[in-house]
Amino acid sequence: MHRPLRLLGLVGFALAGFGCTGTIDSGAGSSSNGNMGTGATGGTVKPPVGPMTPGDPKAGALGDSATVPGKNPLRRLTLLEYQNTVHDLLGIDAGQVGIAGLAGDQESSLSGFVKGSTLTTGQDARALMTSAEAAAKLIEGSLDKILPCKSVPSATADQDACADKFIEQFGLRAFRRPLAKSEIDALHKLYQDQRGAIVGATFEQAIVTMISTILQSPAFLYHWEIGQTAPIHDGALIRYNPYEIASKLSYLFWSTMPDEKLFQLAAQGGLTAPDQIAAEAKRLIADPRAKTALADFHFQWLEIAGLSDMPKDPTFTDYSPAVAQAMTNETREFVADVFFGPRPTLDALFTSSTSFVDAGLAKIYGTTVTGQGMQKVALDPAQRSGLLTEGSFLAVGADAGASLPPRRGNSVLHRALCIDLAVPPNIVVPAVADPNPMQTTRQRFEVHGADACATSCHSYIDPIGFAFENYDAVGAYRTTENNQKVDASGTVELPTSGKVSFKNAVELSALLAKAPETKDCMVLQWARYALGRRELPTEDPSFDVLKKSFEASGYNLRDMLVALTKTRMFTHRALTAGEAQ
Repeated sequence: MHRPLRLLGLVGFALAGFGCTGTIDSGAGSSSNGNMGTGATGGTVKPPVGPMTPGDPKAGALGDSATVPGKNPLRRLTLLEYQNTVHDLLGIDAGQVGIAGLAGDQESSLSGFVKGSTLTTGQDARALMTSAEAAAKLIEGSLDKILPCKSVPSATADQDACADKFIEQFGLRAFRRPLAKSEIDALHKLYQDQRGAIVGATFEQAIVTMISTILQSPAFLYHWEIGQTAPIHDGALIRYNPYEIASKLSYLFWSTMPDEKLFQLAAQGGLTAPDQIAAEAKRLIADPRAKTALADFHFQWLEIAGLSDMPKDPTFTDYSPAVAQAMTNETREFVADVFFGPRPTLDALFTSSTSFVDAGLAKIYGTTVTGQGMQKVALDPAQRSGLLTEGSFLAVGADAGASLPPRRGNSVLHRALCIDLAVPPNIVVPAVADPNPMQTTRQRFEVHGADACATSCHSYIDPIGFAFENYDAVGAYRTTENNQKVDASGTVELPTSGKVSFKNAVELSALLAKAPETKDCMVLQWARYALGRRELPTEDPSFDVLKKSFEASGYNLRDMLVALTKTRMFTHRALTAGEAQ
């Protein structure tokens, strides 16, 4: 491949276009694990069909005008978003988008969900360059899929004209907004340098080099589609422009770039009114492509990523890497079935005993299926009730040979109830005794009840974790352990619900489905996922109307997500200190 002579200059120029307009958070590394998208659109964006009258910015508003949103954190595309976006931008097989050398996603300290890793070392830059070049090379033999001229012209003048159109049309889709004149000029100069006597690249080689360069540009890699246009002021706030809203919608619901309709609406000046935004949210979440982002949220939300990399004791003879993959597939299919089904409610997410298994996973669950692949089945409602009794959550919440009640309990407390415990200083948590064939797992962990840590942490964590003791390290149901009856009962004091008791995980799941803490937490977690940060006290008006809307819908998850896109915290942001105006 002919390397771009002005690659570093273009990337540096694009980065300068951000003008210190973002805040960058940091966090510890944690890789994401989600299903890769099936593609949104290929080819070029068609011109707008006709003018659109911008909607009234207040049309369909939820009555949260008192909200003062936070700043928009500057985030790189996650690996999932990067792979899906390259796939949809170039129309290549998603499995061919090379991400192996790229640094894993990082858990954001601002949101609790992952963000794209930072680009800090020469190795990071080289891995990114290698990935971009490989992706660009894949399209070299079929450039007609993305060129505005459907057949490669033979005349140099016609090739130059085609390249000029390509820069504007492909650049718009890659940067998810129209290019500034300076960006067009920089890419045009790159093309001319490639075609010049020093490099001597063919038309096709020059186009491939431009693609590779664009894929390394910050304007492609970061969520920040404002470009060099002036921010839209709304009082002391900034209202996201139509192109920003288009990307916020597409990455929230599809984990990829906007499709052609979103681009057209943005070009026509649409996506300015809450009603317009909500209409597109309904379209996107009803599309099967939403399955990717739905799975990604739930994998991250319940911290069930990376199951296939977790070893289990060989005594679990029914467990294998293939079964681990089936558990991941089950959660993906189950979530999609809830959201696309007739009852996309919080209750169904926590209490449905209908799920998806293949022959290998069926053995773990004590049932049988016919046919190949994942099959929809009705499981024993006394044993299986929603997400928290699926193998993915249970196996991740265990070590190689035994269940880990604190891990399972902490996931429920922190992620499903949004209860964050402050660990007192100078507390030393005692080591848990080694497994003893004369003890159950619960008996080993009950030592925490006599420790100082119990009053602040384990008095909350352990009772919830004990509810899952009917499930071993791979999620198989059991009634005894080490020849003793399993005790899965527990009692815990919750902030709003008060003291609640349960006999097992099925009862706990039913309680969680009705608990006000869970209902409010679901709204908070989806908002954190969508915004890339935690909520602020000044955003309480948005959360108040969103929670009321959620209740009025019968806790319909689809309706809640549509309502989220109408809130002021989704459509507006605070000004960042030092932001160029």
